[in-house]
Amino acid sequence: MLIDLIFAALAVLILTVIAGLVGLPILKRQKVGQTVRDDGPQTHLKKSGTPTFGGLFFLIPIVILAICDLLFISRLTMLSVLVLLVAGFAAVGYLDDYIKVRISKKGLSVIQKTLLLGLISFLFTIYYLFLSPSEPFLLMPISGVKIAIAGWAKLPYGIFVVLYLFFVCNAVNLTDGVDGLASWVTAVASAALAGAGLMLENIVYLSWPAGMLAAAMTGGCLGFLFFNRHPARVFMGDTGSQALGAGVAAVALLYGAPWLVIPIGIIYMAEAFSVIIQVAYFKKTGGKRIFRMSPLHHHYELGGWSENKIVLVFTLVTVAGSFAGLLLLNMR
Repeated sequence: MLIDLIFAALAVLILTVIAGLVGLPILKRQKVGQTVRDDGPQTHLKKSGTPTFGGLFFLIPIVILAICDLLFISRLTMLSVLVLLVAGFAAVGYLDDYIKVRISKKGLSVIQKTLLLGLISFLFTIYYLFLSPSEPFLLMPISGVKIAIAGWAKLPYGIFVVLYLFFVCNAVNLTDGVDGLASWVTAVASAALAGAGLMLENIVYLSWPAGMLAAAMTGGCLGFLFFNRHPARVFMGDTGSQALGAGVAAVALLYGAPWLVIPIGIIYMAEAFSVIIQVAYFKKTGGKRIFRMSPLHHHYELGGWSENKIVLVFTLVTVAGSFAGLLLLNMR
């Protein structure tokens, strides 16, 4: 399995770089520049006009990987289902990005995006709970005890899965606000998830397709950094960030360990909860704020941190969280 994961990561990395070299000039010619929000950090205003839709650079290779699996390996169709989930979330993000650059900078409304992502999450949940080649279960941390999700328990668990996919997707989306931040954090988190797949190879039936997607996302994010590191020449947009969020969430879910996104995705959690806390406190106090600005990376930007420092610190925190998550998977 290790060789498969390394091959997937390297293949997607190389193809992402090639896709970027070909695609970046096309995006520039199409003038699909992102409009930076007026209420964001003033230093970001100079980013206006930077091409978006860059998530396609790594999404296309990941889809190619799934097609090759179907044509030449066909070990499990679950990899294709995972990639369909990722592609579905990417399609909603693409629609949102397209509206922002061509029609209205507001993009899809909250209701529209929620309904579309909710539908895709629901369809995946139905497959996972009732059609998957492996029965759903929960893997307890440290002990490795497996708790089967069967019978009527699938109903509340299904509701959890839909909400879980939606939350993680949006948490990753919120992290994508500084050059290279979402790419670096997700590269580390995905590598950790691929490592978890190796640890669970003899315990979890679906560890191979889940680990393959994690490895592919690792390679894709590293390849994308050739174009997205500071100063970014292209942004992944919602096209990429929503797809990565769906991928991270689904991989942990198939391991039976959705709780892994807490330590491994500690930055995602911090970014999401900084927004929730900020909004709740703002409404409760009639206009006061806890953070200078949310999501969390903007708080540190306004505190004087450079984008490179934010990326470095947040990536190191992700490394620490990833080690903690893998330790919790240390099966006895």
